[in-house]
Amino acid sequence: MSYADKVFKQNLKEILEQEWEVDNRARWADGSPVMTKRILQVVNKYDLSKEFPILTLRPINFKAAIDEILWIYQRQSNNIKDLNSKIWNSWADEQGFIGKAYAYQIRKPMLGYPSQVHYVLETIKTNPTSRRIMMNMFDVKDMPEKNLIECAYATHFSVKNGKLHMTLIQRSNDFLVANNWNLVQYAILMHMIAIHCNLEVGILTHFIQDCHIYNKHQKQAYELLSREGYEAPKLVINPDKKNFFDFTVDDFELINYKHHPQVERFEVAV
Repeated sequence: MSYADKVFKQNLKEILEQEWEVDNRARWADGSPVMTKRILQVVNKYDLSKEFPILTLRPINFKAAIDEILWIYQRQSNNIKDLNSKIWNSWADEQGFIGKAYAYQIRKPMLGYPSQVHYVLETIKTNPTSRRIMMNMFDVKDMPEKNLIECAYATHFSVKNGKLHMTLIQRSNDFLVANNWNLVQYAILMHMIAIHCNLEVGILTHFIQDCHIYNKHQKQAYELLSREGYEAPKLVINPDKKNFFDFTVDDFELINYKHHPQVERFEVAV
């Protein structure tokens, strides 16, 4: 079983041991009340030099996950017309925009650089011991104009002994739907930044303030908990790509990605 599978099952077991609580924000499509089981202040660490942290307990849409992270940090678009999936359709307006969220924040100029990404890339290269290498999507004045407040909203970077280390900070995580999806995305982001800066990858720390499952996902939760995972696949990245802004979805491949079948479809609370 992969390390990512083990961590996932440990978190899920702890969540399932909690009591159900009323969720006052979201609603199911049929109008029924939403209940959650949740744990707080979760910290998971993954050594990317040893394993790529994708679940084998069920398939993860690897290419779609990468496309979304490129949409935010590389294409820096907040319009779903630039995204090759429909995962953001529920939060887009008639023109396809999701408001002043995600990439809108990332593409803001920072300390003389054209975007937060440019700031991070150049600071890692020129001042790798800095303790100010970060990107943040939280902006108080823009909150009323965001169609959805960012879930994964901040990243911090450190360089030590030739390795890049990153912390992802997430305010909220729909565990069964998005936990490993987010982890895969930010592992890819970390690999891209490390390659651009001529570094090896180190530890990816994932901090989640509120980690939860919903009442209509309980069947899938127990099904996943009952499964035994496989060994982690190997991540292969096109060696000809070195620049962060040149990578495409096709530059990433998983070798020997063995996984269990998909579970019953998750209804998403909106």
